[in-house]
Amino acid sequence: MRAPHLHAARLAPLALALAAALACAIAARAPAAETPSAAPEKLKPGASENVPLGQAQQLYDEARFQAAYDLLTKALHDGRVTGDDVVAARALRARCLVKMGRRLEAKEAFKATLRLDPAFRLDPALVPPDEVDSFRLAQQEIDSEQLEAGRRFPASIAFTIGRGNCVNQDLVDLASSAGAPSADDFSESGEASYSVRFPLRPRLSIDFSVGWLKATTADQLPVARNAHTLYTATAMPVLVQIVKNVSSNPREHFNVLAGLGPLVGQAILEQRNNLVAGRIVPTQVVGHKTGWCLQAGLEGEWLLRPRFALTAQALARRANTGALEWLRSDYQFYESYPNSTLSDRSIDFSGVAASIGVRAYIGY
Repeated sequence: MRAPHLHAARLAPLALALAAALACAIAARAPAAETPSAAPEKLKPGASENVPLGQAQQLYDEARFQAAYDLLTKALHDGRVTGDDVVAARALRARCLVKMGRRLEAKEAFKATLRLDPAFRLDPALVPPDEVDSFRLAQQEIDSEQLEAGRRFPASIAFTIGRGNCVNQDLVDLASSAGAPSADDFSESGEASYSVRFPLRPRLSIDFSVGWLKATTADQLPVARNAHTLYTATAMPVLVQIVKNVSSNPREHFNVLAGLGPLVGQAILEQRNNLVAGRIVPTQVVGHKTGWCLQAGLEGEWLLRPRFALTAQALARRANTGALEWLRSDYQFYESYPNSTLSDRSIDFSGVAASIGVRAYIGY
């Protein structure tokens, strides 16, 4: 009975050795456990889906301005920022430069952003004042560069004088209805205008102008007659005009313009009347009406100095009040002449006009 017992005892160490070897072999064939990678950095709510821009914004928010600047510089160079995010990335890069104390570089970076998107702006309610100040300096320099290149025009004021058509045929017909020879056409006393102009975008501006038009004639009745009448027609066009620059250099600008607005008109018919003792007291009959003025034309400017220019315009216009309103439209102005009623008379300055003047640039 001792032999089996001794045999089992001798086999036990051998079994243990075989089990250990088998375990080592299994362990050697098993795949190595993967080292867990760092979790990607999560973007803050509202951050751009463009990963480099979103990461740079987080670095900026953490006051890690150099790291944000480096990230954006590399991402822009590698083309990993695309679409509208390119402008945002360049602006954020410029803001980082401000925070790093490199203001001159920041200004140039903001200028590069504006050249890429002229409409880009920083929101002063969200962006620190030091960054806004640097951006505004860049914007002023861009505006000055565009002004010198003739691509953008600052706000300006102008004053012009000129002459134009002033037929007023309805009133000439009235002045010719008194049984005397036909009256002469109206003679213009000249016209003047004042305007203020603001830029909308490069080469496009909006202009607000007020004009004064005046013309006179008289009937052919003898001056000594009480019925002799002096006719005065006045009009004030108030226009909103769009001005488009078509050619420009640092000394000359050539524009086309078109505008529309109300035309405030008034006609004064003044007669001589003799009273007792030879006194002469004039009597006036007044008609008025507001119509419309539509005009378009060409404009040239010659800059004598960077912000002061001579200006000239050539215009075609339709300026008519429509039927004037009188105290009594059926009134027979020349007694015993039925064709001299006041009804259906209008003020009309339609035709062509030309003017010259000066313009001063007052914006930025």
